[in-house]
Amino acid sequence: MKRPLIIAAALLALGLPTTATASEFAGIVANDVYSGNGSYRAKQFAAQQAAGVGIIRQTLPWAAVEIAPNNYDFTPFDGFVAEAARHNIRVLPVLFDPPSFRRPAGAKKKYTPFPKSNDDMAEFARVVVRRYGEGGIFWSSHPELPNLAFDSYQIWNEPNLPVYSGGKPNAAAYVAMLRTVGAAIKEIEPSAEIVTAGLPDSRLSKPNVFKYIQQMYSAGGNGTFDTLGVNPYAPNATKLISKLKKIRGIMTKNGDSDASLWVTELGWSDVGPGSPFRAGKGGQSKRIGQAISALKRNAAALKLRGFFYFAWKDGAVYKGGKDFWGLHTGLLRKNGKRKPAYAAFKKAVAKL
Repeated sequence: MKRPLIIAAALLALGLPTTATASEFAGIVANDVYSGNGSYRAKQFAAQQAAGVGIIRQTLPWAAVEIAPNNYDFTPFDGFVAEAARHNIRVLPVLFDPPSFRRPAGAKKKYTPFPKSNDDMAEFARVVVRRYGEGGIFWSSHPELPNLAFDSYQIWNEPNLPVYSGGKPNAAAYVAMLRTVGAAIKEIEPSAEIVTAGLPDSRLSKPNVFKYIQQMYSAGGNGTFDTLGVNPYAPNATKLISKLKKIRGIMTKNGDSDASLWVTELGWSDVGPGSPFRAGKGGQSKRIGQAISALKRNAAALKLRGFFYFAWKDGAVYKGGKDFWGLHTGLLRKNGKRKPAYAAFKKAVAKL
């Protein structure tokens, strides 16, 4: 999707990459909004719009959409996209989680495996682009909505974690997926932005994000994507930027200096179990403000596409799981009350 030159000039003046509008530099992850009813979605999107959010990152659940082979039901996602558009918020879809009949035989239920065929996922991606991309049938059937066609697609989520790679992270296998699915998207929409899965730097990462990115390049990853997505959680803004600079260095070393970077998750908790990412009630607000300011200052040097704050709202303990810091990173509490972090986020984004 081509953007006006005047927007590009304004971005350059801000020191931001020309691949994003100023409003889309600031994004949010809000799974509660996708699962909520219509009135809940409208209320949350209005609050996000007021906070300066221009884009929301949301899993487009393949398993829930392809309900039978080549039989698709986009009804829930249509409602989500429509409400986002009404509030001038674009969606970054994450193509993820194959249905049972697209999974390899013997895949363990406790893991989300790669599909048994990348060609199957490529076909799913084509269906998504034809529906929500530029000139897509969703937009032509909803002329009352602002046309916020999808122009970026994130392929998979956190493949360097065993839980999202069938138990055995394999960078070469992920690059093969990226190559096939990305090419299918560009067949239909050549200007589409292909974004890698958000790659975390976590104690659960196998290997860590830096080694995994190098393994991707060693497997021929250069040229299979436009933007590298990373989830570089860090104790503070200084260490966040340090991680991003190290990642940018790996990209440059591998001849990929033209590719953009996108922080597809970052955040801090105020309360909850102890962690380097638990900042306290005042600290959460402080970290958010410092991080957004640092990302803006370093955007040009890093070729930074933008960021997504995780998360909009605190979450409940997962079924069969236990409490951890990541359930307390919300700008809102579980009851919907705004934390001081909401005001800090809004103030920092307004300065962009």
